[in-house]
Amino acid sequence: MGISNAAKKTGAVVISVAMLTSLASCSMLFGKKDVIEAAEKFGDAVAAGDAGKIIKLSDEDEDSEVGEALGIILDDDNYSDDMQAYIEGVEDTIEYEVDESSVKVDGNKAVCDITFTMADYEDLDDGEYEDIDDIVDSIKDLSTKEYEFTIKFEKDGDDWLITNLDSDDFGAIFDYRYYELPVTDITGDYVAVADLTDVFADSLTSSTGVDMDLTGTIEMEFLLSLSEDGSFVFSFSAEDLYNSLVSFINDNLDSMFMSAFGATSVDELESYAQLLGYADYDELKADLGDQIEEAITSELIEDYEQTGTYEVEGNTITMYVDGMESTQGTIEGGCIVMSVDGSELGTDEIDLVFEPVS
Repeated sequence: MGISNAAKKTGAVVISVAMLTSLASCSMLFGKKDVIEAAEKFGDAVAAGDAGKIIKLSDEDEDSEVGEALGIILDDDNYSDDMQAYIEGVEDTIEYEVDESSVKVDGNKAVCDITFTMADYEDLDDGEYEDIDDIVDSIKDLSTKEYEFTIKFEKDGDDWLITNLDSDDFGAIFDYRYYELPVTDITGDYVAVADLTDVFADSLTSSTGVDMDLTGTIEMEFLLSLSEDGSFVFSFSAEDLYNSLVSFINDNLDSMFMSAFGATSVDELESYAQLLGYADYDELKADLGDQIEEAITSELIEDYEQTGTYEVEGNTITMYVDGMESTQGTIEGGCIVMSVDGSELGTDEIDLVFEPVS
């Protein structure tokens, strides 16, 4: 009997030990599964550049030093439109893989390796681009680079929270957001032609109170020269504007006089001319034409030239005068598109498309 009882007790102990071992293995298995799920959520948040989700998966908060830094780095509002387009292009290439075999759980702590793969954006330095669209199109064809990060977890209730967001290995994943976009070579001379017909017509109507049926155009050339040293010269010619105005006025004198005198034909203007003491309408036309040209000459703006410096980021060009930002433009298809102050010409802004001078 004694031997039998002893055997039973021994068997019970063996069974108990086996059960405990089995339970421990199950607990370890479920622990690893939860850690892997936490790592995958982290990978999704990093690939999406979602600072809020990354912080929620960690022991940090938005007001911590790491949380604030992450919020700034991943805030797209802190970047230009060109940089945002580039960032989205890189993030579209981000993939990750959780190394399940690397998961180790020790009580309330765990570690897990994750590898992020993305386009090697630094290879963009070897290309030539006309605008940001060319840069974005090139990203998907770049070779890839990898970032390995060992995530450290600590259990908080049912959640596994990341405890090492302050790691340099984690910060390196977002180096793509510090990249300086390749500068497009836009040095050279450019010319833009502005149509000022409406500006002149509006001014004429405002001063006479008469709407006139005018034909033809008044065009003005603007010149832009961009040097390799980062300086620019912006200019236009008063003489060219004068010649264009005179030509336009001479082409429209009949219409202008008919509108002014309420005549319906040039023949009617003969009578008005004689009433005003002229031999005929041609004499009146020559006299008033000379007066108009003289008035234009006296009021015409002088030749204009402005100098300063410029910077290019992607397809955005920023002009500076005396160290202060003057205007911005975009580089589109080898041309430079910008708006300039038109107050001296009687309008708010003038939209210009500068084309390279061949």
